[in-house]
Amino acid sequence: MNRYIKALFHPGEAVFYLLSRYRPRLLWRRYSRLAERAGFKKLYLALSFDCDTPEDAKVVLDFDQRLRDLGVKPIYAVPGAILEKNEKEYSELHLRGAEFLNHGYEQHTFWNEGLSRYESCFFYDQLPLERVRQDVEEGHMALKKVLGVTPPGFRTPHFGTFQTTTQLTFLYSVLETLGYKYSSSTAPFYAFWDGPAFNRFGLLEFPVSGTFSRPLDIQDSWGFYAAPNRRWGPEDFLAETKALVRCCREEKMGGILNYYADPSHVWDQPTFFEAVKLMREVAEPVKLEVLCPEVQL
Repeated sequence: MNRYIKALFHPGEAVFYLLSRYRPRLLWRRYSRLAERAGFKKLYLALSFDCDTPEDAKVVLDFDQRLRDLGVKPIYAVPGAILEKNEKEYSELHLRGAEFLNHGYEQHTFWNEGLSRYESCFFYDQLPLERVRQDVEEGHMALKKVLGVTPPGFRTPHFGTFQTTTQLTFLYSVLETLGYKYSSSTAPFYAFWDGPAFNRFGLLEFPVSGTFSRPLDIQDSWGFYAAPNRRWGPEDFLAETKALVRCCREEKMGGILNYYADPSHVWDQPTFFEAVKLMREVAEPVKLEVLCPEVQL
């Protein structure tokens, strides 16, 4: 719960929380209405991949090809420090036509020898705002230097930890100065409150999507495949996807299935690719940059 509860600074938070636990389909119906109001006439599939560790670079090229074979248009968010150290792999993805998001500069994970796994660090909500600005700007410059691209969008490190109105307003002011078209940095709550795209804080934002049965919970690879204390598992990832796809068909839903994963968590997981196939049946793969002009706000 802590991953998204910080985002619930709205009058409807208690209602949304209860609906997410006991009547999730009502939230998805609300989402569908908001999507229609924003001009979405169909359902899109935006799959993005946070490459937060060196392990992602080791598998990303083969992983990317498997996604492309399924008709997906992958989007990658790579911290600048990792991008510089793995220029060969990510340059190849750029040549394949991948869209890249600015994901800040500093590597926001570290290897914990005692636990034999990567742990999170460098949380934006624990930093002075000017340090956040510096990290955003340095990540921007790293993409220009390594890949020669000006990124269209941004994603904050660590979902659910930089979600307040003050934090988002500051972030978007920095991104607007750099000429960004969009951000995809907010938790699923915002998708049900504002819709699949909104600009309430000054920049177009695409919230990530939640699970079908608990719509305010992020359906990501950490929670289903990698977290040491996770309550979900790989089969749950597939089951949640099947339920959501069924709902999309029955409700004739428009909007965006906006999911993300870490390549190193799922590159060898059959349930993940089966879930992608199912989403592909009901949603048109798209790069988020392409959607920006279509949103009517």
